[in-house]
Amino acid sequence: MSGPAGHTSLDPTIANYPTAHDLDPADKSSYEKYVSYWRRHFQEVEDDFELERGLNHIFATDWVPSLEVIQDALQASRKINTFATAVRILEALENKVSSRSQYDQYVKALQPLLSELGVVPKNDLGQFDFVREKRWWEE
Repeated sequence: MSGPAGHTSLDPTIANYPTAHDLDPADKSSYEKYVSYWRRHFQEVEDDFELERGLNHIFATDWVPSLEVIQDALQASRKINTFATAVRILEALENKVSSRSQYDQYVKALQPLLSELGVVPKNDLGQFDFVREKRWWEE
């Protein structure tokens, strides 16, 4: 039995997803297979564990995730109602890209989706003052 990454000797229930080692930069079909796998993963995700597992994998590779993968990840995070994860996706993307202008291009392309989902980048959330509750033992 062969998994989505072409592995044949692995248990199909364990680690049978494409890894960075499966991606051949010279082969465009390899890249497309990798992207389609992660798009399908985010489209079918049903809980936050699987969402975060996928995010860990796509951001751990050397390549910056494609716009389509980021869109599907954002939609998945809002589908399972994890606003914080959606904001963290944008933060991870900001740290992953090579320049601020590249991040701005991503945000510009994602803007219609971000508006639809009600997601804003972390910097646009503003600054919050820490509020400490009164401690009775310090009075």
